[in-house]
Amino acid sequence: MNTEKFDVIIIGGGAGGLFLASQLPSNMRVAIVESNERVGKKLLATGNGKCNLTNLDMNIVHYNKPNVVEEIIDAFDAHDTIATFEKMGLVTKVIDKRVYPYSECASSVLDVLRREVERRGTEIFTGYFVNFIENFNDTFNVSGVIKHDAKPNESFKFTADSIVLATGSPATFGKDSTDLYAAFGHTVRRMVPCLVPIKTDKEGIKGLQGVRVKAGVRIGYRYEVGEVLFKDFGVSGIAVFNMSGEIARGRAHEGDLLTLDFMPEYSRAEVEDILRRRDRGLTVGELMLGTFHSRVQERIIAAAGCAPDDKAVSKISAIANVIKSYKLTIEGLGDASLAQVMSGGLNPREFDSGLMSLKVRGAYAIGEALDVDGDCGGYNLQWAWSSAKAAATALIKNRF
Repeated sequence: MNTEKFDVIIIGGGAGGLFLASQLPSNMRVAIVESNERVGKKLLATGNGKCNLTNLDMNIVHYNKPNVVEEIIDAFDAHDTIATFEKMGLVTKVIDKRVYPYSECASSVLDVLRREVERRGTEIFTGYFVNFIENFNDTFNVSGVIKHDAKPNESFKFTADSIVLATGSPATFGKDSTDLYAAFGHTVRRMVPCLVPIKTDKEGIKGLQGVRVKAGVRIGYRYEVGEVLFKDFGVSGIAVFNMSGEIARGRAHEGDLLTLDFMPEYSRAEVEDILRRRDRGLTVGELMLGTFHSRVQERIIAAAGCAPDDKAVSKISAIANVIKSYKLTIEGLGDASLAQVMSGGLNPREFDSGLMSLKVRGAYAIGEALDVDGDCGGYNLQWAWSSAKAAATALIKNRF
């Protein structure tokens, strides 16, 4: 078995790995080692295939570890991301501060990244599964198994001066490879689904599967307004995805309450006033008619302890309470296959400002491999770009 020697081996050919390679000079011999059959597979599914690149509201409060990301994102922010991709040939547009490729196709982003990586001479190995890394005399030995038809189960071994863990997470069809760095003595927080539907008690969502509403969502002290989609196992939608981070990060737990506000534009008193002005001797069913989706109305009436044929006048206060605070009991998070990202990973405090390991010189980590996750809206991709740029800058500086 021949051993190929590289300056840098990037383990993982997702968004972060590709962007990192695009920022390294062509006089460095760089390899991307990707376990999937092609690079950028997860990137193509980002933002329902539209690829929300970044967000002009790049506030660090959108991240689980704001103090960790602040310096790195300040050094390469949303405007830098837009400028860099435009230099690669990507045309972008902004929708409600969210930045997308003008085509609204993730494939456009992958196309320009791949072209830039190829232009710089990066060698790409797909179907290569890394299962072991060792550091010996300031050289990294990277070995594993080839998983494609041309060389099924054939082993490989590469060496490099520096390595970068850019494997992402098990969200959708990714993988967790943080054990490769745990062998170096790094600590790892177990990865759990984040930006994912939330499982709830079945009674509260009975008959609501497939219904969409705009609602306020609250877990603990966090509150957000957005679309909520009812599933047979719980709730989904952007607002719910962001709330799932509270559970993934350990700030909320199974058995806690998730509450929905079906009229977030109005106060509790205003909702009651609206209902009383509508009541002219109506029944509860008649009072609620035409206000919400019929199946939502049914659940509100039931949760308020009413029957549709009850006289509304004595039930308005109870109904208003439910409209403003519809209670669901949290039963857990959706599966990793439904998650946009995972929360957890390598402790970022064990890496320097260039994201090089403080335990093993020459070993870097970027993106989701680190315990950094953000809200929906381009924040996780911005972390991928910013962390990749930080590592690229450090790799160049440390080499030259």
